[in-house]
Amino acid sequence: MATETLKPAAEAGADGTQLVTFLLKDEEFGFDIMSVQEIIRLPKMVELPDTPDYVEGISSLRGTVLPIFDIRARFGMKREEHTDRSRVLVIDVDGKQTGLLVDSVRQVTRVGRNEFEPPPGAIRSETTDYIDGVVKLDDGKRIIIALDARRVCSVNGDNGATRDPGEQKAATGATARSSHGAAGDEAKHSHKEQSREAAGKGGEVHQLVSFQVGGEEFAFPMEQVREILRVETPKEVPGAPDHLLGVSTVRGQILPIVDLRRLLRLSSFAADLIAACRLAGAEYQTWLAQSGSSSGKEYQMGATAAAEHLRKWLSAFNSSSQALTETLAKARGLNEHVSKQASGDASADLDAKGLEAQHKDIVASAQAIVVALQTFEGQVEGNIREDQRIIVVDSNGSQLGLVVDHVNEVLNVQDDAIEPPPNLAHHQGVSLSGIAKLNDGNRLILLLATGNLLDRQVLEKVVAGAGNEAAKAELKPGDKKEKENGQAGEELQLVTFLLGEEEYGVPIAKIQEIDRLSKITQTPKAPKFVEGVTNLRGEVIPVLSTRTLFAMEAKASDDHTRVIIVDLGGAKTGLIVDSVKQVLSISSRNIAPPPASISSGADGQFISGIGKVDDGKRMIILLDVGKVLTRVEQSVLAGLGAHA
Repeated sequence: MATETLKPAAEAGADGTQLVTFLLKDEEFGFDIMSVQEIIRLPKMVELPDTPDYVEGISSLRGTVLPIFDIRARFGMKREEHTDRSRVLVIDVDGKQTGLLVDSVRQVTRVGRNEFEPPPGAIRSETTDYIDGVVKLDDGKRIIIALDARRVCSVNGDNGATRDPGEQKAATGATARSSHGAAGDEAKHSHKEQSREAAGKGGEVHQLVSFQVGGEEFAFPMEQVREILRVETPKEVPGAPDHLLGVSTVRGQILPIVDLRRLLRLSSFAADLIAACRLAGAEYQTWLAQSGSSSGKEYQMGATAAAEHLRKWLSAFNSSSQALTETLAKARGLNEHVSKQASGDASADLDAKGLEAQHKDIVASAQAIVVALQTFEGQVEGNIREDQRIIVVDSNGSQLGLVVDHVNEVLNVQDDAIEPPPNLAHHQGVSLSGIAKLNDGNRLILLLATGNLLDRQVLEKVVAGAGNEAAKAELKPGDKKEKENGQAGEELQLVTFLLGEEEYGVPIAKIQEIDRLSKITQTPKAPKFVEGVTNLRGEVIPVLSTRTLFAMEAKASDDHTRVIIVDLGGAKTGLIVDSVKQVLSISSRNIAPPPASISSGADGQFISGIGKVDDGKRMIILLDVGKVLTRVEQSVLAGLGAHA
């Protein structure tokens, strides 16, 4: 992000002030230069959920989370497309920075205090709240509206009279919380320093379950996540709000299911995918419409551009749906064919007949691509649930299921990488508890607060209305008796993963984090199942091929491959798995000891039990990671002895 400086205009008096002036269309506004920290070009932003319409999003400015307001929307003006002249003024009020998006920055102008006039009474009252005064220069030919930086940047600067009492009370509380002053800041700083000293460098470590919704990355603290489920059609609840899809029964309990996209006022996942597909194939549609009237280099360039446009989207697309993947695999192969045929090398030695045949071939392939993309659009709605998941979280003492686009990974994030959220107003139901900054601020993760995702009265009404009957229907007589006697068994929370077609589970308490497969350095003379070592935030850890460890056939890594980091007594080890499936809770009464026929086998020594889910229709092999790591240590020691 480049910082810009402005040369001040000629001075206009010893008792004056300097204004950084900017334009909104043809009108000139200004802020006192003492409140303007810097001026930057429009940065990459992360959109925030359900905030006022003037909040463009947040960005990372040298490690600080910067909320950015569109000042046009703030003033009730029509939004305009961003241009090369668009700039962000970084305004500092009491040590808190806010970015204000403006059409263009003009200059720094020095004016005398006697040149300030109060705003005309004809200006609307809500706009007047932001105005410090009006400056007339050049005999009134140039007028600058001087703004009050504190009021413009305050999220409570909206006209308080328009709020209901509850909102006003919340706003007052937010103001009080943000106005503790230097003493409060020092106490907070002292607490953070104490946490760092107690927990080592970087402070306390938080485990986060990250997920994707509408192109942004969100997360919940692991301790608030009960389990992660596949999406099933819930039972509708009459009169429920639009974002409440209905209720499902999970192990005898009623679980309200909320569509997080609807709660965040976003379009549906399917609609977004269809729109992205159409945009990716739009250049092919245009090229086909014009291909009859173009020839030579012109049609080749058009086909090449269309192929490249589609290639970018295809390379970024990832889905667990076999139907969607197969359809796009066909489109991908045709697209590569078009790209090769339209290149200059492919047509360099062709005569007129050869060029005509090549042209027909490209047109036919392009038409087949369009058909494949249309097929994909028709398949999205029926197959999208294979990618979506339901994250079950604790909310106000109850459990709530939230439908998300994808579950990404489990992260370990240090305390000093999490900042409190900007003091921005959120609509009821959605608020942030913090913002995690990773990769030097290039990756921002929004931490959602779970407390008010669904109105408590609505939640109680849903559970009360549907709970008893559904629970009775779900429980068998024997189960009911066990519950009455308090013998349902303890809940064990597992992270499950796939190796081939088999599903395995590891207690979540044993897992440090789950990462994508990164660079692995091979180590000489290591056992076959040791892939090598990797660098995990400065710590070198061994990485094992779980397939090799279990004498399974090797498999090339892909986008689904993950490394599960387990930590036993401070010893971290990475286990490579084909894919991570979900987080779930299972009752101890549904866990059986491993059969004798497998417990004595080569890999049976690693199995601690068999989990039965869905009345035994789904079996999960529970791994004892302690025994896995013991086997590793023994193999390494044996190898060292052999080479001694």
